[in-house]
Amino acid sequence: MTSQPEPRDGEMIKTTFDAVTEELEPGVLLVRLSGEIDIATTEFAAESIRAAVAPPARLVLIDVSAVTFCSSAGLGNLVEARNLAGQHNITLALVGVGRPVDRPLAVTGLGGQFRIYSDVTEALASL
Repeated sequence: MTSQPEPRDGEMIKTTFDAVTEELEPGVLLVRLSGEIDIATTEFAAESIRAAVAPPARLVLIDVSAVTFCSSAGLGNLVEARNLAGQHNITLALVGVGRPVDRPLAVTGLGGQFRIYSDVTEALASL
């Protein structure tokens, strides 16, 4: 997804975001998010996450290793994913958390509310 809001004062704002969901095995989904998660892309991110964090899934991994920016709207997407997972008794974990996601998680104190793994292999081995 590429979002290009109306130009202001001759400037063009361009936001790039993508979400791809892959079933690793029955009931185990991997949602790969990439690009910027901000107000322009938050609804697309939310739709992708909602589709994955639902029965019959039992484990959902959200790979944020390719996220280059995460605004408060992006944090909202992750909190919604955590809440949905709890409602449906689905295990949820974040993988590949780099500075663009780690920093806002740490600043807001939300980091401790997620299972976080360095990569998919580590998450699958632990969960």
